[in-house]
Amino acid sequence: MEWLVQEVLNFRCFLPTIHNFMWFYLKAMKAGAEVEKRARYLAVLALSDLEQLRHWPSTVAATLVILASLESNEIASYGRVIEVHVRTNENDLHQCIKSLEWLLQYMS
Repeated sequence: MEWLVQEVLNFRCFLPTIHNFMWFYLKAMKAGAEVEKRARYLAVLALSDLEQLRHWPSTVAATLVILASLESNEIASYGRVIEVHVRTNENDLHQCIKSLEWLLQYMS
């Protein structure tokens, strides 16, 4: 019955993924095309790491945007991502960054 109500009201339900949150964080830091491209590339690489499943998709997305901005030498702008993320979620961002920093070797 609930599904029928959603269809009648034209609701669209979806599961939040890394890419949904990445859009939000990239917008928050006003990222350029280069950072966005790097973050999306890191997201594809991160899918191969089962370790990232321990963290919320929002935490992984924030981590990937931070790593992409560090790699692009946009150090000043990633502070906004940390500020937005810490305000909304439990603070496991540091652990997630440590677990995914191996991705940077593929950015060269």
